Amino acid sequence: MPEIDFMQKFDYPLAMENNANNTENIVAIGYGAESVPAAETATPEIAIRTEGLTKIYGGVERVSDVSMTVRRGEVYGLIGKNGAGKTTLIRLMLGLAEPTRGRVEIDGAVTPSGLKAARTRVGALIEQPAFYGKMNAKENLTAYALAVGAGKTNIPELLDFVGLSGVGAKKVKNFSLGMKQRLSLAMALVGEPDILILDEPVNGLDPTGILHVREQVRYLNEQKGVTIIISSHFLGELGKVATVYGVMKEGRLVGELRGDDLRSLARPKIKIVTPDLVRALPVLQSNFAPADYAIGQNGTVEIYRDASALGTVTLMFAEAGVPLLQISAEEGDSEAALVALM
Repeated sequence: MPEIDFMQKFDYPLAMENNANNTENIVAIGYGAESVPAAETATPEIAIRTEGLTKIYGGVERVSDVSMTVRRGEVYGLIGKNGAGKTTLIRLMLGLAEPTRGRVEIDGAVTPSGLKAARTRVGALIEQPAFYGKMNAKENLTAYALAVGAGKTNIPELLDFVGLSGVGAKKVKNFSLGMKQRLSLAMALVGEPDILILDEPVNGLDPTGILHVREQVRYLNEQKGVTIIISSHFLGELGKVATVYGVMKEGRLVGELRGDDLRSLARPKIKIVTPDLVRALPVLQSNFAPADYAIGQNGTVEIYRDASALGTVTLMFAEAGVPLLQISAEEGDSEAALVALM
């Protein structure tokens, strides 16, 4: 993928309002800053952190006591069903909504002035951005860059990066949803952000477009070092790029999985059910490392071995006189495990 000469960084986000020439009811955000104060009390490995973040709308907690950590260089997959609170959480991180309680930390900044400076290094695609329907892609992106004070921008290369180099003079009002998503991403990348937040970035895209977004995410993360948060329903696709998962359910963060926790979701396992966990425990401790098994409720034990070990496992419990009500082998399925958490 070609090296992109992104725009110089600028100071403030833009929320482009509808006007007489704009038929789209959408908002785009792009951030960047050429020079900002050092973030206060920064923890170098942390890009974004929330503590007890809560937002109440109409007496209902849409986001409830969310404490999440996004480390530098991660691709953080934020997942959950519709209405789980993902978009509201993102709006709180971006400063587009005020928390009822709790706090957001970006690059170590927590004060209003510090967060304002830190957010200039964040690019975001949330919901769908606002375009001037009677302008073409180049004109929209040029107007956007000028509005935020990013003067030196290679617009053609930026459009090429998102796959819109061939649209020419076609007006944005005649764009498909997928084309608008591509232009939205171009706007989010204005200023070469250090952190990129994408809310459902593959909505409306065909398989080729989804593949393109995946390649872009990998390039930005691996080649440019951009920390990326992606909210998406496409778990299969997200699993090809995400290095961490945050699972939202009914406004709460019910799981944050990285490293061994994430790898364990895809591990094959032998599942047994026994009425005598007291006698089963010494067998597990004698034959397996603590990380190689887990004890659940109602006499359920999961042993992280594949189906080839079924006979061996059955025999070791039989020799110890431990009765088994059930024994079965399951293939690792991280997507199913994540769905079960949602």
